Amino acid sequence: MIKKTIAIFDFDGTLTIGRSSRLLFFKYLVGSSKLLRGLFLEYCQHGLSKIRLLQKNPRGFYLDNLLLTGFTQDELQRQAENFIAKTLINYLRQEALERLFFHQQEGHNCMIVSGALDVYLKPWAKQYNINEVICTELEFDPLTKKCTGRMLNPYCLGQEKVKQFKKLYMNRNDYIIYAYGDSIHDLELLQYADHAFYKRFS
Repeated sequence: MIKKTIAIFDFDGTLTIGRSSRLLFFKYLVGSSKLLRGLFLEYCQHGLSKIRLLQKNPRGFYLDNLLLTGFTQDELQRQAENFIAKTLINYLRQEALERLFFHQQEGHNCMIVSGALDVYLKPWAKQYNINEVICTELEFDPLTKKCTGRMLNPYCLGQEKVKQFKKLYMNRNDYIIYAYGDSIHDLELLQYADHAFYKRFS
């Protein structure tokens, strides 16, 4: 049996220059001042939870809740499309895109596995003919269609990347896997791959 080849790309710092597309999106969405206030609040809340004065919440909970709650799905999608065209385009890593195009030309199945938010990552991926995206998904109230500020799944980082990938591709022996990443959050996925590329593309 001929094995299927899968090329997995992290997004932040791999397909892009810099670290957090999530923070870039928040800055575009609400402005620098509100983002900085939110980061300060999250830092304070994290400190209080460490000394057990507040309940410990999932990663990014405070900032996501403060900045995303109340936006409708349509509003966020519209803002995300503008963010992709006006901001995100300036942070793309050309070397990584060339490697993506190489895999596509070879007929490999290309996908993104990232902690980035689905609201902008999925439409960005569609522009580059990437049909499979595993990422962090926003929760919307089914009645009001407004964002709750919570996530449907844990942030897709570290072991969570491998866990979510295995849900789609269960039989490891059927695939040859290339994986590209740049941070500690990619190490488990890189270890899972046949061909791992850490901060490089060849």
